[in-house]
Amino acid sequence: MQTIPFSEVRARLADTLRVLAHSEEPVFISRRGEPAAVLLSVAHYRRLTSAPAQDSWSALQTWRTRHAMDAAPADESDPFADVRDRSPDGGRDFTWPDEDTGPSRP
Repeated sequence: MQTIPFSEVRARLADTLRVLAHSEEPVFISRRGEPAAVLLSVAHYRRLTSAPAQDSWSALQTWRTRHAMDAAPADESDPFADVRDRSPDGGRDFTWPDEDTGPSRP
């Protein structure tokens, strides 16, 4: 990843475009030391924009479908079944802490 000041890009635009044509990396342009813009080769831009847009839920479902076998445990049983208290009055007491006093203890 290369960062070039705006004044240098303006003075050497042809050289900058040649670098972009032969590189997979974008060129960041800075103005007053802060990132201001990004230059990409046309090929890189097309790769970024060619995929159909997905909303977050669709993207999550796609990821789950692709990686379901990697993420799924071999044994679907509850690994904490022997220590989990499922009785109606089981478990431990809990109260949300006050902002001023920190965590509360039962």
